[in-house]
Amino acid sequence: MIKLRWKDYTTLELRYLLLAIISFFLGCKNPKHSSINRQQSNTSVEKKFIPKYGKVYFDYDAIDHYHINMDENSIMALDTIPNRSKKDQLKLDILINKTPKDINDTQFIKSLDKLGFKQTVIRSHNFKKINEIFIEKTVSENIEYACIPIYRDILIFKRQKKVIGIAKICFECNQKHIVGTNANTENFGQDGDYPKLLQILNTN
Repeated sequence: MIKLRWKDYTTLELRYLLLAIISFFLGCKNPKHSSINRQQSNTSVEKKFIPKYGKVYFDYDAIDHYHINMDENSIMALDTIPNRSKKDQLKLDILINKTPKDINDTQFIKSLDKLGFKQTVIRSHNFKKINEIFIEKTVSENIEYACIPIYRDILIFKRQKKVIGIAKICFECNQKHIVGTNANTENFGQDGDYPKLLQILNTN
């Protein structure tokens, strides 16, 4: 064993003490950088998209919801029938075409029950949720689907029993046909609003 003199031992202690001090300051410096990086990372994550809202589509006091259970094969078969009856043609126009063309075209509503659509009345406590969807707003990303829409759901907005707005919805293709509003409907249903609307209708 090598015997160290007191002087050597003291020098060795000083070296260890100096190394400990240097390591301490280096160790303190790195966590600061790490903390700053974490803060920057958290800040970037927290910068989520915040939509800006505009005008509500309709000023209403009642909403009727019409829905039909009809598969694509039945609709395609209906489309291939030559010399279709007026009833079948109207049904096809409602399901796949831009009917109604404007808010003055409301005669088809009287035929919905005869065409197989079932009517339910949207409860007033759901109006606030409906307004959060049928409103002008900016979106983080606008996604469009290329499939052909089949409008199995129709919302009829009324005020004092007068039809003021109509919205046909295809939940499979996330597409809509809306008349009766001068609001910008371009971003309707984006950022997950189609599933939200479907849930409202299913739990009404």
